[in-house]
Amino acid sequence: MTQKPWAFLTGTGGTLPQGAEPPAEMAQRASFARAGEGAFGGKGSFSFATLAACLWMGAFPLLHLGTYTSLTRDKWIFFFLLLFLTVLCLLGDGVRHRLHSPAKAPLLMAGGLGLWMLVSCLASDLGPDSWWIGASARREGLLTQGAYLTLFFCFACASVDPQPLLWSAAAGVVGFATVVFLQRSGGNPFGLYPTGTSFATHPEFQGPTGNTDMGAGYLCLLSGLFLSALGRMARACRRRPFLRARLPWGLALCCLGGLALSVYLLLTMEVQFALIALGAAGLLALLGLLPRRVRVLVVVLLVVAGLLLVWYWPGNTGPLWELREILQGRPQLSFGHNRLAVWQYSLGLAKERLWLGGGSDTFEPRFNAWLQEHQFKIPTEQQGIPLPDYFDNPHNEYLAHLVNHGLPAALLFLGLVLYALFSPRGRHSPYRIAVVAYAVQAFFSFSVCILAPLFWVTLGLCCSEAKK
Repeated sequence: MTQKPWAFLTGTGGTLPQGAEPPAEMAQRASFARAGEGAFGGKGSFSFATLAACLWMGAFPLLHLGTYTSLTRDKWIFFFLLLFLTVLCLLGDGVRHRLHSPAKAPLLMAGGLGLWMLVSCLASDLGPDSWWIGASARREGLLTQGAYLTLFFCFACASVDPQPLLWSAAAGVVGFATVVFLQRSGGNPFGLYPTGTSFATHPEFQGPTGNTDMGAGYLCLLSGLFLSALGRMARACRRRPFLRARLPWGLALCCLGGLALSVYLLLTMEVQFALIALGAAGLLALLGLLPRRVRVLVVVLLVVAGLLLVWYWPGNTGPLWELREILQGRPQLSFGHNRLAVWQYSLGLAKERLWLGGGSDTFEPRFNAWLQEHQFKIPTEQQGIPLPDYFDNPHNEYLAHLVNHGLPAALLFLGLVLYALFSPRGRHSPYRIAVVAYAVQAFFSFSVCILAPLFWVTLGLCCSEAKK
């Protein structure tokens, strides 16, 4: 059996019988062209799942009902409404036989994660009033966790056309940026800022996703989508030059514009961990364009250059200076806006219920009671700059699973992400870089219904692609 010459574009790995005559040149070029459409996203038959995915990526981040003070509640309501619509879309595709059987491994891990979450909640010292909806204002209780997993299962079985998804993502970025620019110019579009507040008084709130951490996470995820699409187009045209004539230039410009706008917003929001995530996504996209023989060398050179920068030109404050202090054995709990403090204390709290955790979204009451019990203090300032000293989450999604649901749940969640990134065919998924971008920023941020649904949609699509 011999490999089809266009199999690298479609990822199907088709074969021809040994010794079979190759097709005529014109027929071969037509096959290449059809495969090229797949490389560029393709114009597959319509599916309701594609419509649902477009609504998640383009519309959901912009939806709200009131001001920033009720944003989480509003997003939570829209989350469940859109989830219900997604289930209906998947049922419609099922009737039309447009679903496919996903790989078993990610479904088993996701199912195991949900089951362990349930066990953790039932074994919690706190009652259902704490873990069903959630003990904090973020509403990350068992109900929401189950909804996230439902979203993952839906898109792991879905067949989604990437082209409309990319167009809707770009439209979402434009809408997001419009709100941000109006706010920065002194306006208050849609009345997001409560009376008496504005961008001048609360610059940490920008855009329709509220806190800049959430907005940066959204932009990182979409930047990964755009980088992946542009990289796949570039690789396809480099390997088969005649495909350039079939390149969807409108889609390419759409992705390039969406990426440029996302990067600009990320740079001006000055969310440090988001820049780390963006750098990781950019590095992965760059390595995909380089020959295999030079990839390791490029990574080594970048690591050496980064270490030299940290060691010799870190400045007197900021993340580079903090990293140098850590490398030289002088860490401070206040580093990372007190993230080191909350991470260290969260690990201490996790040891008390290592296997079962305390239940979904029970971190806030347990953590602050634990601090008082052990008389631990969180720093209130660093170099004269005030810092937050009250936390309702550990600002690390992996630690949050460890504290709330126990070690097995944390390992299952991590395993699900790693499967999507490193499974043999998942490595070629058009959604892989977006998952990487979110996974990196999740190390410094937290899960909330404002942003997390987009991650579970993308993770499901990545696992779906891994089966194709």
